[in-house]
Amino acid sequence: MPEAAVWVVAAIAVYAIGVALYAIFYWPWSRAQRALSRLRKHGTSIRSMREREARVLQLIECAAGLPVYQLEGHCAEFVIRSRHSPAQHVQTLAGVPVKYPAGLERAMRAGNNTAEVVLARDYAMILRLNGVKLA
Repeated sequence: MPEAAVWVVAAIAVYAIGVALYAIFYWPWSRAQRALSRLRKHGTSIRSMREREARVLQLIECAAGLPVYQLEGHCAEFVIRSRHSPAQHVQTLAGVPVKYPAGLERAMRAGNNTAEVVLARDYAMILRLNGVKLA
């Protein structure tokens, strides 16, 4: 095999490994962040967050009056692994990364879910899930 062909095969192998690593580790997170960005830019607010909800969520610095959006879809979970930090489990609803306040995780259905969410920086915080309100 000529020396140039060996370099071409090596370059293709390195490219294939890079694509595989991206698909396995980074693509689910970037897709979830794109879904959150689309909701932030093109979503329609259904109401403003109430003062009572803001008091419950004050630990994540969500102020009263923020727009509340509605998400409908299936729930999924993926794991982000890194050598420098422990594995991070990310929950998504309709492709958007979400977090649940205490008590709402039991309201998640295996099939289609409906949630009212307020947007934080990297995720959406669920205020109401399948009719169950934030305590």
